[in-house]
Amino acid sequence: MRKRYNKWIALFSLVSFFSLQGCDNFLDLKPKDVQVVSTIEDYRDLLASYMRLLTTINPDQLPVLGGSYLYPEFNVALTFAFRTGELEYDKDVDMYYDASVGEYKKSAVNQLTWMGTADESWNRYYSFLGPINMIIDGITSAKGNDERLRDYVKGEALVWRAYSYFKLLQYFSPYDKNEYGVPVYLKPYEDPGNAMPKREKQTDVYARILEDCDEVLELLARTPTTSWNCAYTPRFVHSMLASVYCYKALSGAGEESDWQNALEHAEEAMEGISFVRDEETYDAMFNVIDQQAFTNDEFHLRVVDGANSQIADFSNIYWQATMSSTSGIEATPSDEIYNLYRDDDVRKSVFFKTSMSIGLGGITTTIQYDKYSISEDMLASMFGTAAGGVIMFFRSAEVQLIKAEALYRLGNTTEAKIALDEFKQGRYLDVENSYTESDLLDEILKERKLEFYQELDMWWLDMKRTGTRVERVVNGTLYVLEPNDYRYCFPIPESEMSVNKNMVQNPGWDQVNI
Repeated sequence: MRKRYNKWIALFSLVSFFSLQGCDNFLDLKPKDVQVVSTIEDYRDLLASYMRLLTTINPDQLPVLGGSYLYPEFNVALTFAFRTGELEYDKDVDMYYDASVGEYKKSAVNQLTWMGTADESWNRYYSFLGPINMIIDGITSAKGNDERLRDYVKGEALVWRAYSYFKLLQYFSPYDKNEYGVPVYLKPYEDPGNAMPKREKQTDVYARILEDCDEVLELLARTPTTSWNCAYTPRFVHSMLASVYCYKALSGAGEESDWQNALEHAEEAMEGISFVRDEETYDAMFNVIDQQAFTNDEFHLRVVDGANSQIADFSNIYWQATMSSTSGIEATPSDEIYNLYRDDDVRKSVFFKTSMSIGLGGITTTIQYDKYSISEDMLASMFGTAAGGVIMFFRSAEVQLIKAEALYRLGNTTEAKIALDEFKQGRYLDVENSYTESDLLDEILKERKLEFYQELDMWWLDMKRTGTRVERVVNGTLYVLEPNDYRYCFPIPESEMSVNKNMVQNPGWDQVNI
């Protein structure tokens, strides 16, 4: 976090690149070398230089603030997949398993026993917040008369600031301890390299997140979105707010109104949206090979890694294959998880492949697998046809299931089941027989688990907010993760602790050798 957020613009080449659907026209801009940022258009071009790296495959020498694109660590699936049990380490891979002694190695043990760190997420989110704060601070008084453009730029930046603080809270704050929030920066010049910020209360961090989102909604009411915006859209903001209130509701910062607020924002986000059980459409959302650009009701912002950038590289995440350690594949889905899915569930055939067809030298070959374990993305990348995968923020499935849960928590069980059935219509042929849990809330949480298998941090954060207890035997020793266990949040990075005398480590982590 200790970056120098001075008001400068240095222009260098990119370090990573994305292709993203959802914000096109504005990204046709060609950002140029900017020595002084003073006008609305300057800040527009500056934001374009950031967003374009999220939207363009192989852009040439695009200028970027500070010399490199300080994107957040959007792709965190592998950070959590072994912690949650979504993936199992392949014991044939000697990087993680020592067959000579029959034990997992330290790196695997750390993940399996919930002792891993997430320093990269901390550093990248705070690095990202520096230029975002500069844009928010500067655009307000920037020279120029195009007030609509001023609103567009400020709104887009405000959404990403709110998103960043939300993720920092989720990863680095104990769920039940309101006093352990994260530092909040609002001005680009607040950290010249020597600041020693204290942790804010979670309630104060949430207040900032909500204030930013409220301002965005006011801007949207005055200046509706255009096609160039990525996250400055009503649907994205309402979806994020539904997620914020849902996560906050059971926490140490929770308030009585949270579930009602979650419901209202979910309903706003889902207005006009429906779920249709169409396997081809559902599969296309996750298929980077054939569907580089398309839209549907199931998502509203879709990042596609089209160049194996290792930022959103889902080729090593979804539908893992058991292969040699030199291939980079290191895990497989378990039979237990596979068997959670009914045969009439559209997700089963999408998440777990049993065969695929590929074209080589003009000849199409169908390859059968002896186990549901490999992604089309991965196999295609082996033959040079494509690589990578997708990330979708706050997609419709999450928002609809938040709506169902909020209704249940508010005591409206009949309406909650109706909302859940609306979602299930898009997943099952036989909706009524898809119910397997005795309690409606458990059924809603089960659907979240089935829907978001290996998707970002979804399983982990559900475990954290619902107080899930986990027992796991690793190398012959029993480990237990209790509700509100200190390992449900990551430690503050040692690099921060060593230079900031005002920083307080998360309870529990201050008693162990990280």
